[in-house]
Order: sequence, then C-alpha cells, then structure tokens
Amino acid sequence: MNFRQQIAKYATGNVTFDQLPEIGMAGLEEGLNSPSLCILAGMDKNESAFEIEHYFKMALEELNILIPDKRQAAIYYGIAIVDEIIAGKKDVIDGTREIRYKAIDSYDFFSESEKYCYDSIGFEYAYGLFDTYDELQNADRPWQTEKTNEELMLETKTELLEELKSWKEKNKNGV
Repeated sequence: MNFRQQIAKYATGNVTFDQLPEIGMAGLEEGLNSPSLCILAGMDKNESAFEIEHYFKMALEELNILIPDKRQAAIYYGIAIVDEIIAGKKDVIDGTREIRYKAIDSYDFFSESEKYCYDSIGFEYAYGLFDTYDELQNADRPWQTEKTNEELMLETKTELLEELKSWKEKNKNGV
C-alpha cells in the first residue's frame, strides 16, 4: 500500500499507533519529505502513542495531506486491497474478507443500502459472490449435479476477481 492508502487504512481504525512510523517510512520511500515525516519514520514503535500520533499529524499538516473522512477512507482502503489482489500479493478470498470486514465495515454503508447490501458503493455483487464462495466452502452436500462444489468455488473466485476490478474502476475517486 502506498502512503495515502495507508492513511486511509489509519482513518478506518485499522492501523495501530506503533505502525505509524512504518507509514512514515513509506512516505519517505515515495519521495515525500517534511521534518515531522523524517522524525516519524525514525521513531521506535515502543515510543509513546501520543508522541507518535503527534508527529504523524504534524507530517500530514506539513505535507498538506488531509485525512479522508471515514466513508472515503473505507473505499480507498478497499481499493488498496484490490490493488494488492491484482498484484498477486493477496488471495482473492482473503483480500475480499479484509475489504468486507476491515475496510467496508469500518463505515456504516449498510444503512445507505437501498435494495441490496452495499449497493450505495456498488459492492453488492462482489459481496454476493463472496458470500456464495463461503457457502460453497461450508456446504455439506453438492450444489449441482454437473459440477463439484470445488469447481463452483473456482468459478466464483474468478468471477469475484473480475467484479473487484470493476468495483475499483467505479469507485476509484472514492464516491
């Protein structure tokens, strides 16, 4: 994840204070530079949480980077996970699980739903495929006579990957 994506992950509550120096290091590696960012990147994770967060917020201020609101952050973080899936760094199912339970559930998108769960951000189809995969994995009998549950799981996983790519394109601006 890049620096801004990690900031979104922070805004969703999925980063602990001791991980902030690593985010500072990522910013430096991307060519960003500010006095507080340098201090943050050099801090030990055992330092006071107050001090670490202070330098993190100072670095963002010096770099003129705003922490996104929780709604936007949840989408940005989800997109960052899709990028990792596409790059082969995460399995489709494990990544979708992280999108669902850590990124998307950090904000109450469920209350925005009109017809289907997560339809306000266009994630309803990916969510359905993820749920189908989970049900197939836990099925105690075959779903079809022509295909095994394992074959159906593979098809669902492939379809889910394509849907995640589509979801990323629809939401790349965080709306």
